[in-house]
Amino acid sequence: MFLINRRGLVVFLKFYGCLMKKLKFLSAGVSLVSLLLLSSYTYSASFDCHKASTEVERKICGTPYLSTLDEQLSAAFKLLKNLHTFQIIESEWLETQRNTCESTECLVDAYDQQIRFLTPLPENAPVTEKDIKLLPADKIYTQSFRSWRTVELAGLPNEKGVTERYLLSAEMLAGMLHVIIFEGHYDTQLSVYRGNLYEYVDRNPIAQPIIHTIAKDIGFDGALSLGGNDEGKRFAGILDGAFYYREQITRKQQKGMVYKLGSNAQPKETSLLIQQWSNSTDHAIGGLLFGTVEMFGPIKAYYSHSSGEETIAPVDTPGNDWYIYTPIWSKSRPVFYFKNGSRTIWRANILDKTLTKIVSGADEDLIQNPTPVEINGREAVVYLHGCLLKIAIAPDE
Repeated sequence: MFLINRRGLVVFLKFYGCLMKKLKFLSAGVSLVSLLLLSSYTYSASFDCHKASTEVERKICGTPYLSTLDEQLSAAFKLLKNLHTFQIIESEWLETQRNTCESTECLVDAYDQQIRFLTPLPENAPVTEKDIKLLPADKIYTQSFRSWRTVELAGLPNEKGVTERYLLSAEMLAGMLHVIIFEGHYDTQLSVYRGNLYEYVDRNPIAQPIIHTIAKDIGFDGALSLGGNDEGKRFAGILDGAFYYREQITRKQQKGMVYKLGSNAQPKETSLLIQQWSNSTDHAIGGLLFGTVEMFGPIKAYYSHSSGEETIAPVDTPGNDWYIYTPIWSKSRPVFYFKNGSRTIWRANILDKTLTKIVSGADEDLIQNPTPVEINGREAVVYLHGCLLKIAIAPDE
């Protein structure tokens, strides 16, 4: 038998007075024990269960285990809610996964998967040359298609006269993704690209635009062969939280410029000039060999610590002709990425010898400049798809 003293009853009634007026089903036959049990689970989820308006929300409120999962998901998302990427991911998950469930089992699976996806992953153990073994001559990489979770981050301004777009750099600073993009055309008189520089910052866009214009209508000199399969030496890039680039004034005159990432401030002239390796060779663990522009060829890799080479994919792989563009190595993993043609992105892991198609464009817009980043401890690739900036994030193993 449940007992409560007079003073406790007064406090209880004051606390639940409003609730009693709203609960039409509450009658004289409902005991205080029932009411207390009801209140315990209606407030156990991360949202106010008294305002639950859908069958899914009522199921969550009425199932203790689901309510606990909802609280765990809310705690994981709280650490990421200021990032635009995860705002989109959470919104899409609610609409396309959680809210489409018709059973408790479906909801449990949906919550389990999303909690794992939002939970930060530990750093990777460093890979040394001794860890990388050369494949036997009669073996090739295991090939598969595993679509990564793709998020549309922002649309570019796409101003009149734009014929070229390049993702120049992508960097994580203090847990925030910064991406530098050029949009414009080739200026034959200056022999460089003329157009605008933009910065995308992956913050939740509450107070300011998500795309900031760094500079407009400038002659931008970013690499020996900007947009080429191997750009050659690069003259633009991120260093110590700032983006350095060269601005062409005349055919004979340039000036160095620097923009502090995330500042939305005007770029300043600088005497410090950047010159670095191309994306194809920066952070490279091995060398790559692939077909020429005249014919589709195999993909091979070689390593400085061992003699010979290994075949990543032969020329006659079923369903794939290899026409490789813009390979780029990860900074922290034994992995490189590349476009095959103009509508797919592939990932090659030289440690476990796997070749995986991770992005496949569904329309005629070209995919450009896949650039690896780490987001919340997860492997990810930022890229342009037409005039859209997107990110693809690796799913759970």
